[in-house]
Amino acid sequence: MNADRWREVNALFHAALDLEGDAREALLRRTAETDPALCDEVRSLIARHKNTEGFLEKPAWAVASDLILGSDTPDGSLVGKQIGSYTILEEVGRGGMGVVYAARDERLGRTVALKALPPEYISDRRYRDRLAREARAAAAFAHESIATIYALEEIDGELFIASEFVEGETLRDELGRGPTPPDRLLPTLVDIASGLAAAHNHGIIHRDLKPENVIRRTDGHIKILDFGLARMNDPQVPTVTRLTEPGTAPGTPGYMAPEQMSGGDVDARTDLFAFGVLAWELATGEHPFGPNPAVMLARMMEGRPASLTRQLSVAGLDAIVRRCLRAAPADRYGSAEALLEDLRRLSPSGAQRVVAEAAVPAGGGLWWWQFHQATMTAVDISTPILAALVRGGIGRPYGTWIFFAVLALATAAVTLRLNLLFTARVHPAILPRHRSKLFRWIAPAEFVLALTMLGSAITVNETNPIVAAIQISLAIVMVASLTLIEPATTGGAGLENDAI
Repeated sequence: MNADRWREVNALFHAALDLEGDAREALLRRTAETDPALCDEVRSLIARHKNTEGFLEKPAWAVASDLILGSDTPDGSLVGKQIGSYTILEEVGRGGMGVVYAARDERLGRTVALKALPPEYISDRRYRDRLAREARAAAAFAHESIATIYALEEIDGELFIASEFVEGETLRDELGRGPTPPDRLLPTLVDIASGLAAAHNHGIIHRDLKPENVIRRTDGHIKILDFGLARMNDPQVPTVTRLTEPGTAPGTPGYMAPEQMSGGDVDARTDLFAFGVLAWELATGEHPFGPNPAVMLARMMEGRPASLTRQLSVAGLDAIVRRCLRAAPADRYGSAEALLEDLRRLSPSGAQRVVAEAAVPAGGGLWWWQFHQATMTAVDISTPILAALVRGGIGRPYGTWIFFAVLALATAAVTLRLNLLFTARVHPAILPRHRSKLFRWIAPAEFVLALTMLGSAITVNETNPIVAAIQISLAIVMVASLTLIEPATTGGAGLENDAI
């Protein structure tokens, strides 16, 4: 199994583990429709995973709650119990990173969110020490858009993170009712970007930004959760070690940047990729890389959102999101502060300027796409010349008919490709949408040109073999361009649209 295939298996496996019952089965059935082998491999891994789940993998309060908490506590819940100085009031959420309770801090007389961490944070002392350092780093700064970390508590051999208790609902809950209204969308994204910028300035990367980790308070303000499980990335503090070992890929499939899914190094730009996914979801109610898990992961690794040309409800926002979703970190925003600046400029007076700057990738993707357009324009221009050279060999009236047909098709294809090149230079903001309209005419014109070149080459092969060989070569170039080179350069430039 190669590395790319393993990443697909690994991502789908963890995505399935996050689901239960019918939801997990529905995910696997959808995958089986497009990739049965992937589905079978993941089912096998899940079966082995279930067989290895054991007593020692669970914290004491989960496997022996009747001994520690009393037999009247259902399912190992801590509700109603005293944990150190905290009185557990209610369970407010649970997931792969632990169970979260609303608790009363009896020492300071305030309500806090108390997260009971899973076993892997407890069994290894080095792991626990790293977590302590990085939780302290997260607690060392405060920002209005980040839930404040109060303490990392070790109580009876278990680890808990105490943080600000935020009343409200997660953005995932909001998405259950549909996309975020336009008048609320931009302020929400500005709040999130502001929190990311503050954290990144302190050398802290979230690595698991998703709708579940963002809460809208009852007053409408945004709070980002789980910065206590983030990672330090401060080059000025060389003694700080990472929470996770190199090569691991913590995070949530569907929100992880390509470098994160492959287990590579992550930095602030990794959070910006997740921000792009989150922003698109809030604006449209849909995942930008599509609903199918297997296809989604492949698109994410290549930076190919499913519908780049869709116009979002806030003018100029689509260009900003596209830049965040680039596969290569160098093609995204260099910092959350740069992202925040563009978001704040999204107003009737500033949106057009933002679009012009954000739509074009910082790397070489667009340059290669432009080079390909220019090359194919030259190929299209040569086809009427070749048709004129073989017109006599084909004979009247067919030679004349073929010449004029080739001339008309080549003129149309050349005009449209030149128009795309002009748009890329002068109006880059509208290039994705413009290309989606024009390429549906370019593709059939060049395909018919290729067939015509092949047909006329066969006809004049004996009388004019050199011209026939050139025609066959150009036909092959056209077909390769339409089926291989065009999709690759278009995807690299972030202009691809599956609807074409």
